[in-house]
Formats: sequence, structure tokens, C-alpha cells
Amino acid sequence: MNFSKSFEQVKNSVLHILVGGDENQIVSSCSGMLVLDGSVAITCAHCIIPSMKIFIRSPEKDEMIEGELYKINSDKDIVLIKFPESIGIGVKLRNSNTAKIGQECFVVGFPLNIKSITALSAHIAGFEHYRDFDLVRIDASINHGLSGGPLFNTNGELIGIVNAKHGSLSDFLSWVESARPGAMVSIGGIDPVKAIQQLIREMKINLNLNLGMDYAIPINVVGNIDNEVRGAIVP
Repeated sequence: MNFSKSFEQVKNSVLHILVGGDENQIVSSCSGMLVLDGSVAITCAHCIIPSMKIFIRSPEKDEMIEGELYKINSDKDIVLIKFPESIGIGVKLRNSNTAKIGQECFVVGFPLNIKSITALSAHIAGFEHYRDFDLVRIDASINHGLSGGPLFNTNGELIGIVNAKHGSLSDFLSWVESARPGAMVSIGGIDPVKAIQQLIREMKINLNLNLGMDYAIPINVVGNIDNEVRGAIVP
């Protein structure tokens, strides 16, 4: 599919979100997008550390703008970030109930902490019930840093927020992860439990890197926790 025109319409509304003690002590990054009048951004709650500051890299200039935590709903994995004034154009919001299996869509964001914006084509592959709503399953390879990024339909309308990769550790790896280092004989001076636990940490960061099956939170869920967002969602 060719979504280049829609991408051009939305690219300056997609944010590279950085979290840290200050501008020079960034500890994590994710993606997000501007909504409403451009003074509010949406991303995932699991990407934010409440005790730390939130910055975004300006969509048009290589400079940092600080925002503040406005609303958070950890159960639904949603955070709203507020800025003192509008910093861009908010994306259009489309009722996620219109999403259908097989529908073409695309994801935009900043994977792997790179500064260059990235767009990935996708299809809606299905839905999976989670707590009190249905996650949107998409067939795109979502890497670290794309969490919180927007899922657009081909018209450039926001229908979801990327939040999770499909997959989990096996029972064996989970058991090793919780094992006590030093409980086994070292091999060549290396504690095998400690070594495998480090490997598991690396696997978690890159889990299912090429699987190409991921999830997004429907935009309607955000509307359920914020009246202003709900009022901006079009049928």
C-alpha cells in the first residue's frame, strides 16, 4: 500500500518522547502523538517514569521541550502529557470501532532511540480481549521505542496506540530468570545462571524482534478516560 500522502500529513504530529532526570540524563525513550489543539500528547503509561521529567524532541527542530504528566491510567496503559502551549497540530481521531480485520494501516514513531522518524505498513490482524476492552492486533514488527506511537488508518486518522509485542518467555526461561546465581558450579569462571539471566534481559528488550505480531490500544479507550479526547473522536 502507498500511505506516503497520509504520512506527510501526520509526521510533524508524531513525537519522540524522552524520559530522564534532565535533558542530559535521558534513561528511556518512546513515541507518541499530539492530539486536540496540539498542547496534549498521548503515549503509553509503561513508557513513563512518574518521578522523572518528560521531554519531547521538537518535531521540526532538534531541541527539547518539557511537558508534564497530565493524566495517567496504568490499567489501560495510557498517559496524557500536557504542554504550556500548542507545539503542533493534533492528529485526527477516528472511532476505533470502525477498524476491521484485513484493513490496511500504518505505524509511525522512533524505534531503537533513533532520531529519524520511521513508518511501518501494517494490517489489522485481529482483536484480543484484554480486561474490559479489545486490543487491536497488527502484523507489524514493533521494536523498542515504538511503544506509545500512533496506529493510523490509510487516511492518516488515529485509531490506536501501539503498546505491546506478542510473545512471552517459556516456563523454563522464567524459572532460570528467578533462580539464585551461584547455585550451580561455574564453568570457566562464569556462573551459568548469571550469564543466562543477562541473556534473558537482552531477550526481553528484543523479544520477537522479527515475529511481526503486535498490539495497539484502541483510541476509544483514551476517550473513556478523558472527556475532551472523547469529544474529538469522529464516528
